[in-house]
Amino acid sequence: MIRLFLDLVFLLFLYGAFIEPHRKKVRHIKISEDKGLKIAHFSDSHFAWHTSYRRFRKFVKVLEQEKPDLILFSGDLFDKVSWGERHYQEVEGLLTGLEAPLGKLAILGNHDFAGNGQGSKFVSQLLERSGFQLLVNACQTIDDRLSISGLDDLREGRPDFDIQPEPADFSLLMIHEPDTVLSLKHAGDFDLIIAGHSHGGQIRIGKLRMKNNGSKSYDRGLYELPRGGQLFVNSGLGQTFLPIRIGVPPEIVFYEL
Repeated sequence: MIRLFLDLVFLLFLYGAFIEPHRKKVRHIKISEDKGLKIAHFSDSHFAWHTSYRRFRKFVKVLEQEKPDLILFSGDLFDKVSWGERHYQEVEGLLTGLEAPLGKLAILGNHDFAGNGQGSKFVSQLLERSGFQLLVNACQTIDDRLSISGLDDLREGRPDFDIQPEPADFSLLMIHEPDTVLSLKHAGDFDLIIAGHSHGGQIRIGKLRMKNNGSKSYDRGLYELPRGGQLFVNSGLGQTFLPIRIGVPPEIVFYEL
C-alpha cells in the first residue's frame, strides 16, 4: 500500500509539473449585452525558470484570434524580479506584440515589488515600454461606455481603499488580491471587479487547495458581492512556491459587455 501511494504521488507530481501547466483554458464571461465590448484579462504570469515565457505564446494566439477591444493585466509579471532582470527582453517582445484598439492597462501584484521598490520600478517601466498604461490608485475613462480603475497592491503597495469609479455606463476595477474587496469602502459602486493572485488555489484536489494571504475568502471564478457588483478571480497563467498546477489549468478570460 505504501508503495502504491508513493507511486500515485509521483504520478500526480509529474502531471502537475509537466502536463497541467501547459494546458490552455479560455473562458468567456457574459457580464452584460449592450456595450458591444470584449475585454481580455490575463494575470499572474510569474515568468521564471519553471514558467517559461514561451508558454504565453499559445495565449498570444488566442488574443490574436479573439481580437479584444481592451487587454487587462492584473499583476505578478515575474515570479522573481531578479529573474526578470536577466530575461526581460523576450517577455517585453511578447507583451509589445499584443494589440487592442482601446489599449492595454495593467496593475502591479505583490511579486512585482522587490528591493525597496526597485522591483516595482523595473516592472512598471517594462510594462510601459510594452504599451501598457499602469494604473496605481487611478482611473482611465474610455469614451462614455467604460471606466477602468486600478488599485495599488494590497500587500506591498499603498492601496487607496476609498477609490471610486469615474462616471461611465460601466465601471470596472482591477485589484491583485481578491480579498482586497473586504477593505474597499465603495466596492458596490463598481459593476465588475477583477483580480488574480490566488492561481485558483494552484493545487485543488477535492476540497484540498493551497491558501494564500489575500485570497482566502475569494479564490476562483465569479462572485456576487454582498453590497452589489460582481468579482471575478482569474486563476492566472503561472505558478509560484511549487512549480506545479493540479486541478486549476492556466486560463485567460474574456468579459463580454
